[in-house]
Amino acid sequence: MSELRILVAFKVTPDFEALREADWAALAAGAGDTRYVRRVLNCFDESALELALRLRRDLAAAGVDGTLSAVSVGGREVEPFLATLRALGYERAARVEPGPRPAALDVAPGAVAALVAAYARRVAHADLVLLGTRSGPGDGGTVPFRVAEALALPCLSEVTELAALPDGRVRVACAADDGLLRLTLNGPCVLAIGNAVVSCLSAPTLKERLAHRDEPAEVLRDGELGVDLAAELARETVTLAGLETIDRTRAGALVEGATAAEAARRLYDGWLRDLLERR
Repeated sequence: MSELRILVAFKVTPDFEALREADWAALAAGAGDTRYVRRVLNCFDESALELALRLRRDLAAAGVDGTLSAVSVGGREVEPFLATLRALGYERAARVEPGPRPAALDVAPGAVAALVAAYARRVAHADLVLLGTRSGPGDGGTVPFRVAEALALPCLSEVTELAALPDGRVRVACAADDGLLRLTLNGPCVLAIGNAVVSCLSAPTLKERLAHRDEPAEVLRDGELGVDLAAELARETVTLAGLETIDRTRAGALVEGATAAEAARRLYDGWLRDLLERR
């Protein structure tokens, strides 16, 4: 193998941890306001982007040319992340316009998969397609499998590691129910990145950023990729019924006492004695 073309599809999302509880309920009705929170990379996609960078370095050591492309379906909020990826060495970093109903794509895996697959086939000509296993609340985790189906490629899920072998092939580690599964790829494949060992994207240096600061963002529309986005959205058979936050509050009690010794005695008598006696 003399060349390996790698495409990473990623999503930029609001920082859901910073959303107010009321906005979670409003999001389900398409009325939630997330403009006040910062935009972040989905954690699984961030791992995919970094794994691709490291894989290219491994491939270069094996004498294989690796080319990196990245694509995201989204508006202008994606462009700062595209600039970062170009500074890190991605040859192409593009976004696909989400159309007049961008919120609809949050729960339209078929439409998103059609756009990603079209970019992989028509633009990136990718041998490996990496995606996060899921992209955030409301995502059912089916986009990687739909992309694989559209490209007629196998799909490996819960990928945690990538490495280049001396002959230029790629070794993949996947998390399975009974342990870690290691596989060697002999052809093109779609990889769904799970809880990878690598979880953070590298930061480019100031010099690297300045070298790419004048490069315009590459923006494509669905028609340029041969996809009718409106028709794809009309074919979606699942709609989001609601979003709820997970209640992470923990039960607790405040143990008070006039002195530390008194508080310790109350703690022991009220909670620890029974626990210790049962053991």
